[in-house]
Amino acid sequence: MTRTLIFGGAFDPPHKEHVALCKYAMQALDADRLVIVPTYLPPHKNAGFLSFEDRCRLVELAFEGTNFTIDCIERDRGEDNYSSEVLPQLKQKYGDVVYLIGGDSVAHFHTWHEPETVANACPIAVVAREGYGDVRQKTAELMSKYGGSFTVLDYDGKDISSSMLRARLLLGEQPSEIPQSVLNEIKSRKLFCDYEEAVQKLKSYQTDELFRHSVAVVKRAVDLNSKHHLGQDFKQVFLAALLHDNAKQRPSLDGLCVPQDAIGTPVLHQFLGAEKARRDFGIEDKQILDAIRYHTTAKADMTVLQKLIYTADSVSDDRDYEPIITLRRLAAQDFDKGFLALLEYTYEKLLAKGGAVYPLTKEAYLYYIKNK
Repeated sequence: MTRTLIFGGAFDPPHKEHVALCKYAMQALDADRLVIVPTYLPPHKNAGFLSFEDRCRLVELAFEGTNFTIDCIERDRGEDNYSSEVLPQLKQKYGDVVYLIGGDSVAHFHTWHEPETVANACPIAVVAREGYGDVRQKTAELMSKYGGSFTVLDYDGKDISSSMLRARLLLGEQPSEIPQSVLNEIKSRKLFCDYEEAVQKLKSYQTDELFRHSVAVVKRAVDLNSKHHLGQDFKQVFLAALLHDNAKQRPSLDGLCVPQDAIGTPVLHQFLGAEKARRDFGIEDKQILDAIRYHTTAKADMTVLQKLIYTADSVSDDRDYEPIITLRRLAAQDFDKGFLALLEYTYEKLLAKGGAVYPLTKEAYLYYIKNK
């Protein structure tokens, strides 16, 4: 009987690690066929960046030379595509199937829709992934809780994030983690060029050093959003992080409305940045504008996006000094603890300097630290 390996994902874009782990799993499990199942979400949901058709085309190029099939079951179903519902249909279609997942999926398996149904739908093969702890222990815990058949393969997956690759492509980079055939297709069809004008405009407004910081904040924000499953819209995260300092070296008020008590202070650029993001970059999304507006001071009762941009700005990789290095590590381990530690550190540092603490920062400290 033919054994089929099932591997799903957004593939937005596909990368070399996708191909490598599938090839390894096919050999280790003696699978004859690989079935790739790209996720499909209606346009009104956060469906990723590229269209379903574009992602399928890139998958074809990435897996060229492998015995694989792209199954469009999620698109054809025309409804919510929970693994608990899709896997039984794939098993019925292909017979002897094994579902391949990564260590990141194991870490969040308990949050899936009907995890017990998924665990028992078919055998599950697990590959470790850097940064997600002891996958064997977590897998054993899943089997104890939900039952099913889990096999941990002797494979250490690299920590490559499609969302990070997506951000790098939008920033104009050519990530080596993506197969050259896929990069060529992206270039020839001008995919991931949506914000090329905004990136170049921002670059003209900033020194090289400040632009590097903006890029670093984008990458940190995207990374935190992905690793902690914060569920924030990728485009909102990308644009808020990219433009958070767009006015830092453009302090002219230009008749724009900003708080009077911010004029002449180090926090002016956050308020001015929101107004100039609207005027110069055409940003009308209030969530993006507010994330820019409070990225320096913080404030009471912040949204997840606001906390994300505040945190990413504070612990971006270009800040290579203590205690930021330690705080960055904490934020990578636990987002909420990292945010709180940053807020407390910032507030106490401002007090130690002896200057005035901006009212929003004091309100944030009282809301999140002092009165909790």
